[in-house]
Amino acid sequence: MTTNFQQIFANQKIVIMIMKIDKFFFRLPHLPKKFNFFISKIVPWIALLGGILGAITVALSFLLTLLSLIAFDLNLIFNMTWSFLLVLLNTMFLIKAFKPLRKNDAVGWIYLFWANVLGTINSTINIISGDGQVLLTIFLTLLGFYLIFEIGQFYKYKSE
Repeated sequence: MTTNFQQIFANQKIVIMIMKIDKFFFRLPHLPKKFNFFISKIVPWIALLGGILGAITVALSFLLTLLSLIAFDLNLIFNMTWSFLLVLLNTMFLIKAFKPLRKNDAVGWIYLFWANVLGTINSTINIISGDGQVLLTIFLTLLGFYLIFEIGQFYKYKSE
């Protein structure tokens, strides 16, 4: 299953798309190399912690989704279902990123990229539904992508 997952979410077309986004972040000022190296060493553990917390959130979100079905509030059902699915996918990406990130494999970095994309989508849906903070979401999204692209240099695509 890992290979299929990787073929879908970390294939050559995805890498080309990410490289286009990298051009924007490459122009920004860079953090010191030692700091980026430090971040690259702790990010697998942060991803694992995020995956564990995400798994707990998935369980709670599933229960809330079931409760929204009982309440039969269509807006609540829509919001809870999308939130549940996005948090579930985000959690999968974070957990799957752990091993490759520890091995400095770019596949883990790409999974981390996808987790950030999903977090951004979820935050945007929350903003649209009136539950999110616009400026905080923009700031955290840009910071997340900035840090991901800052540490990208420490990950190499390794063939299986």
